[in-house]
Amino acid sequence: MYSRNLVFLLTGALFLLVSLPTLAQRPDSVKTQVATRRVSVNQPFRILGSDSLALFYNADYDLCPPGCAAIRRHARLDSTGNFFGYVRDFWMHNAQLALVGTYRNGLKDGTFEVYHPNGELAVRAYYRGGKAVGNWAYWYPSGQKRQILSFGAGNTLLIQDFWAEDGQQLVQNGQGTWYRVDSGLRVGGAVVNGLPDGRWRVQETTANQKVLGEETFSKGKFKAGNSRPTWQYYYDQSRIYITDLDTYSQAEQFVQRPTCPPTTKQ
Repeated sequence: MYSRNLVFLLTGALFLLVSLPTLAQRPDSVKTQVATRRVSVNQPFRILGSDSLALFYNADYDLCPPGCAAIRRHARLDSTGNFFGYVRDFWMHNAQLALVGTYRNGLKDGTFEVYHPNGELAVRAYYRGGKAVGNWAYWYPSGQKRQILSFGAGNTLLIQDFWAEDGQQLVQNGQGTWYRVDSGLRVGGAVVNGLPDGRWRVQETTANQKVLGEETFSKGKFKAGNSRPTWQYYYDQSRIYITDLDTYSQAEQFVQRPTCPPTTKQ
């Protein structure tokens, strides 16, 4: 759930830290009250300075206790609980940089760079007033070029270029075949003038390559889709997404997962 109470707690904690020099001049009873307001070890944040803190996230950018966090964000919050200025994310398992970007008026603004856990650059993205703009470049963990996506007028997303991990270019100047492999599934199809066209498939990457779903496009316009094996059809909107590695936007929602998932005993 969206934790507005957590936002108040974060901004309140920063205000308390700024106020400590003044509070130190007050009676001992007041100083004792301040000293006892310690942050629980299970809270998903730590105070770093007068206007900065560390936030702890799982891989989906939900706030969680530090003990089960995948990512640590160093950031600043304004008086309304929004990010401002530079943010830097680090992988918890090796302390390498996971993301760097900037916020203005609570919105992503400027260049955002996302890194694979091995340290290789994964995405270089651009925002203006919170909206995706310009050409986004992607790389594989090997460092090989992966794709270039273009956000044009009206937020139209175009696939400009795409390379397989072996270096073979499969989409050039908006023409060719595109795919993505994620969590044991491969999704992809034909690209015409930068847009999905014809029949796109979602299928397993196992030896039998079982098809789990299909969607039909005409010059980028979604027509219909079906989910197998139920053959349930849908016509409202596509379930296929082209962008990825952008779950960091979830961080702005301050969704909190208060406990770590249970560990499985061997």
